[in-house]
Amino acid sequence: MDFGLTAEQAALRERVETFCSAHCTEEHAAALDRASRYPVELHRALAESGLLGWCLPAAYGGAGGSPIDACIINERLGRCSSAATNLLFINGVSAALIALAGSEAQKEEYVRGVAEGRLRFAFALTEPGAGSDAAAIDGDAYVMQGTKLYTTGALDADYILTVVRTRPEGKASRGTSLLIVPRTAPGLAVAPLEKIAGNCIASCRVEYDGVRVDAGQRLGPEDGAWSILMIGAGLERLTVAASSVGLARAVLEEVTAHVTTREQFGQPVSRFQAVQHQLADIATEIDAMELLTYRAAWMAAQGMARPKEISMAKLYCSERLSEIVLRGMRLLGGGAYFTETPMPRRVREAMLALYAGGTVEIQRNTIAKSLGL
Repeated sequence: MDFGLTAEQAALRERVETFCSAHCTEEHAAALDRASRYPVELHRALAESGLLGWCLPAAYGGAGGSPIDACIINERLGRCSSAATNLLFINGVSAALIALAGSEAQKEEYVRGVAEGRLRFAFALTEPGAGSDAAAIDGDAYVMQGTKLYTTGALDADYILTVVRTRPEGKASRGTSLLIVPRTAPGLAVAPLEKIAGNCIASCRVEYDGVRVDAGQRLGPEDGAWSILMIGAGLERLTVAASSVGLARAVLEEVTAHVTTREQFGQPVSRFQAVQHQLADIATEIDAMELLTYRAAWMAAQGMARPKEISMAKLYCSERLSEIVLRGMRLLGGGAYFTETPMPRRVREAMLALYAGGTVEIQRNTIAKSLGL
């Protein structure tokens, strides 16, 4: 594995830096944290910059970027804008699945629509209980009945990519399908759920009450969505890991700047060995986060990635991030407790990494299974 960036990857990183300087300032992030309005301008800017569709196929308006490209983009955006990473997350993963398994017409319409910023997607998977939402065939249409929770972006989406059981009996892995559902379909109701952070992109409860969807809106074969979903899960987890690295680096930069300028007992706080050791530990943990993430991305780019490596990256990065933001807050002192500073928002935003793309317990289950346990 080559630990350096290619010339193209270095240019991409500079491109993301330029984008962040223009569109992802601290003032903008603070304003979005206080808002409950979809960040239309940020979405448009991501599309116009090409970053929104960077990792989608070039044939449908993207740039054909690799998993490593995706990590470069999400790591840098994760330093300064959780809203930007969430926009890439919910739209990019949905479009990537359509690019993987969709018909030519679906790819041309939906993948290109996402890459160009014309269409917004949400992905509906989680359900309130242990059961699964059902979709019965009725002539040339599916009729959907059930509820999904935590569907981020559904309130403002044009389409909701919805996981349903089309064969209720037996294992879910042999009876699950994916449907592309218009948000305005009769019988579909969307209600936002209040979160501790990120309410500018609402996570929602979605009710399907006899929602009819044409069979042509199915993604891939009937009962054959499980393998598609596993690929989607890998993409989600890599995104979470990379954005966690970025946010952790933002914390380290802020704390380092603070302790080198803040004086106590006649000298900068950074002169105290106890502070130095804490920052040394944080820096080491961030490098380990980065190495696990880019190893998994490199393996995916080579066609070698397994669920184990991706789950390791997501598990380690999300847990270390949640610890780093709290340690960083303590090192910044009492001023960091006040909401006019960035740290309270970063603490709240960091908690999402423990859940997004599957909980840390699910990641441990995946890793344990790879060990034959």
